[in-house]
Amino acid sequence: MLIAFRAIAVSIAVAAVIDVSIPGMAATRPRLALVVQNPQSPDAERVRMTIARDLGSDYDCVPHVVSDAAAAIVIGDRYPAEPVPDILPVSTVTMPVPTDQVRIVGVSAPAEVPPATTIRIVANLAAHGVAGRTTELRARVAGVEAASASHRWGERDERWQAPLDVVPVGEPPFIVRIEAVTPGSNASSTSAADLVVLRRDAPLAVEFFDARLSWASTFVRRALESDPRFHLESVSMDARALSTKTPRAVPLDDRRLDAFSVVVVGGLDHLSGDAVSGLERYMRERGGAVVLLPDQRIDNGPLRRLLPPLSERLVEQPAVLVSPGLDASLRASELLVAGGLHPGSDVLARAPGDDRAPVIVSRPFGDGRVLVSGAMDAWRYRAVADAAFDRFWQATIAGLALAAPPALDVMVAPPIVRPLESAEMVVRVRGSADARVSAAVNGQPIRLAPDAERGVYRGGIVGSAARRHTTIDVRAVGGDGRVESLVRTVPTLSNARPFVRTEPSLSMLAASHRGVDATPDRVAEVERFIRASAPPSRAATMRHPMRSAWWIAPFVACLSTEWWIRRRRGLR
Repeated sequence: MLIAFRAIAVSIAVAAVIDVSIPGMAATRPRLALVVQNPQSPDAERVRMTIARDLGSDYDCVPHVVSDAAAAIVIGDRYPAEPVPDILPVSTVTMPVPTDQVRIVGVSAPAEVPPATTIRIVANLAAHGVAGRTTELRARVAGVEAASASHRWGERDERWQAPLDVVPVGEPPFIVRIEAVTPGSNASSTSAADLVVLRRDAPLAVEFFDARLSWASTFVRRALESDPRFHLESVSMDARALSTKTPRAVPLDDRRLDAFSVVVVGGLDHLSGDAVSGLERYMRERGGAVVLLPDQRIDNGPLRRLLPPLSERLVEQPAVLVSPGLDASLRASELLVAGGLHPGSDVLARAPGDDRAPVIVSRPFGDGRVLVSGAMDAWRYRAVADAAFDRFWQATIAGLALAAPPALDVMVAPPIVRPLESAEMVVRVRGSADARVSAAVNGQPIRLAPDAERGVYRGGIVGSAARRHTTIDVRAVGGDGRVESLVRTVPTLSNARPFVRTEPSLSMLAASHRGVDATPDRVAEVERFIRASAPPSRAATMRHPMRSAWWIAPFVACLSTEWWIRRRRGLR
């Protein structure tokens, strides 16, 4: 008996030292990403729990898409903002949306605003099944209502574009919440989106270039000189090919022109081909805005490719042009009426009583815009109507400058992050393809990966749980040694409502990733597809039974029993 207990204990010890291994087959648990789209809802969470309960015994369920995931299930009512790998099989559970609803499907606003400056926010709303009801659209800044508009829906499916003029107040960065409230017979439907507008302390950089003396350009420049929001540089040529220029003004074909947000050009009939090519490059690559101020009809020359078809119209008395959305209108008697406008063109002023006679128009050109003013002699009436001439051009050029992207720009999506929520950062360097770019978040360097698009870099940030803001510091050194730096502040709010586009539908994600789409009452179809496309498998494995801690119990029991028997027999 003594020998048996001692032999068992010694065998256990020897087997543990040798680490005995036994070949066999074991089941593997593929990793399954169960993603619930924001904003989360109780119904979507119940669907997630149902899938996790049904598949949890065979799959390792995680809440995010990870690199080693075998498949993914996305639950929600809209396409996810985060990218999904193309090779990953994705199935979707599309949550139902209310049959009658009004949603904010698009919002545009300037990224920056000088102090005490009104900004225009344009909201696009889509309605379904709310004919006869009225939607109240409100903009709030620092909890105070700053602007509002209302619209009565007349059709079952309808869209509405609403402009709101807002003056940001409080401490920057300014958070503007757009709310669309539609009272109904049962309950109110509310759609909300938060925007971030930064305060711009640096003045708006504008260059004036006169290929010859131009009264139109001269008096527009004087209107901006009285506005402290602008920093002006100018070049003026005369008939003898002599020029006067301010210290930092540059020719139009010089790449240093990228330092300006807007270029205003007069004396158009004297512009050279190189100057026009420089303006085209400036708009395409830099994304800047060009304002063309003709004082006569231009029928030929290199500038024609920037101008729409123009027809001259003379009126006996100065006409007050119709300028929708502006509180100042120009007067003019010598007009150039634009025709054949390109898609995306905006009409800033038109002849009174004739909606088909646009006089001041702007259109996209590359990443920038070109504005053409056909009010040739508006400068003659600059002193009437409470200086409407000055106010019109100050507001128009300020809007163009604020809309022009900077040479170094940082975009964060979403622009407001919740604590510990991830966001994508996109850095764009314009006009310098070989720039060296570096970035830091809250003082810690981060890695930026170059994008397929030239001059674009991507990185990721995480909202701070201890700070109200996340600070991004970006620095770009161009091939010519020019240094651009930018500090961007990203607010961190637990109740953030960042704007999320509703199109395309979530079912497109399943269609493009070889998956299936189902409604919450057909979750079993998704589960069957997951089991078929990424089934649990059995793989060869080596078992090490002696590594179990439970072997300590029989080992100690054998030694203790052997010792107790020896003591009972009086043996040592």
